[in-house]
Amino acid sequence: MSLVIVLTLLISGLIVGFVNTLSAGGTAISIALYLALGLSPVEANATNRIGVLMQSSLSAMLFARKGYLKQKRVFILALAAMFGALLGSVLSLLIPMQAFSYAMGVSLIVMLFFLFTAPKNFDTDNEEKLSAKNKPLHYIVFFLIGIYGGFVQVGTGFFLMAAGSMLLGADIIRTNAIKAMVMTLYTIVAIIVFVQGGNVHWNFGLLHSAGTFIGSFVATRIAFKKGAKFIRYIVIVVIIFTALYLTGLIDMQTLFKNLVR
Repeated sequence: MSLVIVLTLLISGLIVGFVNTLSAGGTAISIALYLALGLSPVEANATNRIGVLMQSSLSAMLFARKGYLKQKRVFILALAAMFGALLGSVLSLLIPMQAFSYAMGVSLIVMLFFLFTAPKNFDTDNEEKLSAKNKPLHYIVFFLIGIYGGFVQVGTGFFLMAAGSMLLGADIIRTNAIKAMVMTLYTIVAIIVFVQGGNVHWNFGLLHSAGTFIGSFVATRIAFKKGAKFIRYIVIVVIIFTALYLTGLIDMQTLFKNLVR
C-alpha cells in the first residue's frame, strides 16, 4: 500500500468522522474512496462500517458523559433499528445499492425543506415529547431506518436526526447523541453480517477509521461549544452535498481515482 493511499485514507477519514458526528452524509466520501481503490460496491459498503462503528461509538460515549443519552426509550428504539439493520444488511448482499440511492436523494431534499421551514424544531428540546412514552409509530420508523442503515448507510444519520427531532422532540445536539447511540448498536449487527460474507477489507477500513476516530472527537467537542444553531447550518450544507451525490450529480469516485493513481 503506497504512502499516498495511506494518507488519503487517514485524511479523508478525519473529514468523514467530523462530518458524520456533527451531521451525517460523510459516508458518501468513504464509499467513493473505497470504490476508487478497487473494492466492489458490496465490499465498499461493508468496509465502510468499521469507520462508522468507531466514530459513532466514540461520540455516543462523549455525549453520554454530558448527559444527552439519559432516556431509556432511545435504547429500546435502537433495538428496533438493530432488527431492521439485520434485514437491511442481508438485502444489501442481494440488491444493487443504486435501487435505494435515488429515492434517498429525493428524501434528503424534502428534509432540507423541513430544516429551512421549521428551524425551532432543531434548535430547542420539546420537553413534552422528550418525556413521552414510545408509540408504535416510533418503533416502525426506527425499524425502517435500520433497514436502510443496514443496506447502504449513506444518509442514515439524517433520517435518525429527523426522527429524533420530529418524533422524540430532541434538539439538534441531542439528536446527534441519539443518532450516535442507535448507529453504534445497529452497525454491530451489520458488521457481523458482512464479516460472515467475507466482504470487509480490514486494511483499508482500519486505516480510514483511525482518521474518523480523531474527526469524531474534534466534532463532538465543537458540538458542545457551538450549540444547536451552528450545527443546523452544517447539516444544511451536508444534506445538499449528499443529495447531489446520491442522485449522481457529483462523481467523487473519479476524483479519488485520480488522486490515488
